[in-house]
Amino acid sequence: MSSIINVFDQASSTYENVGVGFFGPIAAELVSAVAPGRGWRALDAGCGTGAVLLRVAEAVGPEGRVTGIDLAPGMVARARAAATGLDNVTVTTGDAQAPGFPDGSFDLITSGLVLFFLPDPPAALRSYGRLLKRGGRLGVSSFAQHDPRYPQAMKIIARFADAPPPPRKLHPIFESAGSLRTAVLEAGFTTVSVRDVEVASSFRDVAHLYEWIGSHGGRQLVSRVPQQRRAAAIAAMATEMPEPLDLTTRIRITVAEC
Repeated sequence: MSSIINVFDQASSTYENVGVGFFGPIAAELVSAVAPGRGWRALDAGCGTGAVLLRVAEAVGPEGRVTGIDLAPGMVARARAAATGLDNVTVTTGDAQAPGFPDGSFDLITSGLVLFFLPDPPAALRSYGRLLKRGGRLGVSSFAQHDPRYPQAMKIIARFADAPPPPRKLHPIFESAGSLRTAVLEAGFTTVSVRDVEVASSFRDVAHLYEWIGSHGGRQLVSRVPQQRRAAAIAAMATEMPEPLDLTTRIRITVAEC
């Protein structure tokens, strides 16, 4: 887990900051699906730079309250800066696996593209159920399917990396919509809906795609490419990945109530 925290801390300055709208549209889909109410108290677990956090803050209004937590210091700093002037938002260092708040503290918990990074996703779901008031709502986004050209790009980059990390093995609950629904119900939630949405991303060229991959979790791989091999990696991508570089990612949105 510490390696993931370090990756996102290092990526915090470039995260959603290289000219590709990716996490923002996904956050908008999640917040729309979970439909926060005015005056709600909400927790954004693994808030990153604030894509979900700020949208929830707008939805709950000044009479509501939103707390964002993240373990990457750089992400906490960027989210705090983004929330400057919003009196209904607090951003602090905290663990999305087991947030340190009293039971029944929140009307809503959101977690955008975080749950699959956690050491024990089912345990995190149980924690969220305890933190929600009776009738409270949970909204989670996760990857359903990458565009085939994303793993293709990662494989090309890995050829130029020193000791590339192995592909991430997801917890079995993310194998399908059905397995995710079952896991949420087993965590104590009473109703669950799961749907997939598509997010399109366009890149100027392969150098832009390479930059984007290094701006988020893909930095774990890109950071292992020595500077002197970077141009060769991009050249290989250009040869093996013909343009235009339009990627479509399928995102899974899960909404549950307890």
